[in-house]
Amino acid sequence: MDIAATLRSYDGKRVAPFRVVAEAMRDAPEGAVDRLLELAGSDETALQEGATWVLKYLAERDEAPRGDEAVTLLRLLNRPLASDALLHLLQTLPHMDLAADLPAGEERALHRALLRLIESDRVFVRAWAYNGLGLLAARNPALRDEAEGLFSLAEETETPAVKVRIRHARAAMRR
Repeated sequence: MDIAATLRSYDGKRVAPFRVVAEAMRDAPEGAVDRLLELAGSDETALQEGATWVLKYLAERDEAPRGDEAVTLLRLLNRPLASDALLHLLQTLPHMDLAADLPAGEERALHRALLRLIESDRVFVRAWAYNGLGLLAARNPALRDEAEGLFSLAEETETPAVKVRIRHARAAMRR
């Protein structure tokens, strides 16, 4: 299967091509997730959005990237990507094992990316970036005061969608 060609066939409405790739990934050879991660980091919006959708879909089915693949996925949050691709990556975070897959040196980069993304013009990107901060603070208690302060400020000015995600983020920090 030509993954890139299949992702490019997306018509902007029906996610059938993404599902085809996701289903093919179940029986794919070693390195197929690496190929998705490579496409997610491309300069082509269609590939970014399609590959990140598939990665999110797989993560929601307990097939999230692990180890080096997880680190590669998290590093994508520091790259300039289409908003939908960023959203897909952020929505993948709750399905990942950050405690196991995030080396200490990578935590700072993820933290910086999330702080940048809470300033996004896109409401849902901001919402899921706050959620990511909660997940990161759950992993590292030293970040909890900062996260709580950001959540409190956001609750005064943010949309209801962001406030809902902040509630989820707080719950993640308490686990």
